[in-house]
Amino acid sequence: MGFAGILGHERAVALLRLALRADRMAHAYLFLGPPGVGKRRVATALAQAANCLRPLPDGDACGACAACRKVTAGVHPDVLLVTPEEGAVRIEQVRALREEVARRPYEGRRRFALVDPAEALTEQAQNALLKTLEEPAGPTTFVLLARQVGGLLPTVVSRCQGVTFGPVPETLIARHLTAGGIAADRAAALAALARGSVGDALALAGGAVLENRDALLGRLFPALEQGPAACVELADEIAREREGLGEALDLLLTWCRDLLVTAVLGHPGLAANRDRADALAAAAARLPAKGLSEAVAAVAAAREALEGYANPRLTCEALLFTLRDLLVPAAGGDGHGSRREGQFRRPGA
Repeated sequence: MGFAGILGHERAVALLRLALRADRMAHAYLFLGPPGVGKRRVATALAQAANCLRPLPDGDACGACAACRKVTAGVHPDVLLVTPEEGAVRIEQVRALREEVARRPYEGRRRFALVDPAEALTEQAQNALLKTLEEPAGPTTFVLLARQVGGLLPTVVSRCQGVTFGPVPETLIARHLTAGGIAADRAAALAALARGSVGDALALAGGAVLENRDALLGRLFPALEQGPAACVELADEIAREREGLGEALDLLLTWCRDLLVTAVLGHPGLAANRDRADALAAAAARLPAKGLSEAVAAVAAAREALEGYANPRLTCEALLFTLRDLLVPAAGGDGHGSRREGQFRRPGA
């Protein structure tokens, strides 16, 4: 743990180190950035450094003392983590948190309360938190972790010191994966697919995502060209693989986006699937950009529908029919296009 193990985010880490060395910690921080880029890891490193029994000269934690070990294990009594219960952080949780932080720290010099994700706070919970954010009792620091400020009340945002986190550079992620024993070519491919998320990269590294992608694409486009019967058969196969269904649609969404980007730019240089650059270039050259744009929307909408507990087999079947109408020129006259058009429109579209 500690700041030394953080990938990227040099500016954010430098700001927090400075606050530690000057003993001028803010009452509340708002860490803003995409999921998986390391916001919680930085928040934990901050709590560890603030309570380390043998802090290093640069303000970082030693990582070895009893306090550091407890923070790393998630059992330090002065480092509190608040997460959603049944999809939301409710006012009852905030009230309990306020009572807890009103007490003096049990072991450490400073108490930390991490709320992740802060967007999950209900409006009532945010209002209940306002006074405590502005004037916490004793040495307490709140860290709210959020993707963006849109889900937070302006009064909450104004009481926090904002710290922005951007995507981690692919080179750093690939280097980290390589250091963990992953071959350089594979590490580079995984880092590109992770799109700046260290968490996603580590999750991908633990599976067979590249092999699953190639197997999916190897079955998908032949099925689209063969016709409706092949689409129905493939949809049934994909839907039956319940545990991998979300990954399959995520891979398909990324591939369609890459095809669209490649078609628009004329090269796959900005694609996530750059390890398949030749295949992307060849496919993008023969597919209509308008069809690719609508394909991206269709896959995204199908993914959203599944998160809303739609029927997996029917959702996959309808999606493959839609992709066939959009991406296989000869399929436009089979009579299905008008019936399927718009089945996966986004809400409000």
